[in-house]
Amino acid sequence: MKKILFLTYFIFSLGLFANDNDYATKGDIKALIHHLDKRFEQIDKRFEQVDKRFEQVDKRFEQVDKRFDQIDRRFDQVDKRLDFHEKLIYLLMGLIFASPFIAIYLKDKKDIEFNQKYAELMKLIIILKEMAKKDKDLESHLKIANFI
Repeated sequence: MKKILFLTYFIFSLGLFANDNDYATKGDIKALIHHLDKRFEQIDKRFEQVDKRFEQVDKRFEQVDKRFDQIDRRFDQVDKRLDFHEKLIYLLMGLIFASPFIAIYLKDKKDIEFNQKYAELMKLIIILKEMAKKDKDLESHLKIANFI
C-alpha cells in the first residue's frame, strides 16, 4: 500500500515539475520522500485508531452476542412452557370431547347395577308374597307397604 501511494505521489510530482520545464533535483526528491514519510506516519496513526475502534466494535458485538444468547435461553424456556401448555390444552380438549362418551358409559354401568339390584328385590318380593299366603301378619305388613 505504501509503495503504491509513493509511486502515485512520485509520478504526480514529476508531472508538476515537468510543467515548469525544470527537472527534479535530489533535494526535491528527498523533500518529497520526507513529505511522503510524514503522510505515511499519519496514515499509520489513522489505521491504528481505526484498529482500536474495530476492537471496541468487536467488544460491543461480543456483548450483543451474549445478550442474544440470553434471549435464546429465554425463548427456549418459553418454548418449553408453550409445549407444556399445548399438551395440557390437548388433554383438556380430549377430555371435553370424550366426556359425553364417558358419561354414557358410566350411566350404562349404573343402569346395569340398578337392573341387577332391582331383579334381586323383585325376587325377594315374590318370595315374601309367597310367604304372606301362609302368614297373615306378614300379609298385613306387605299390604301396609303396598307390595300386595
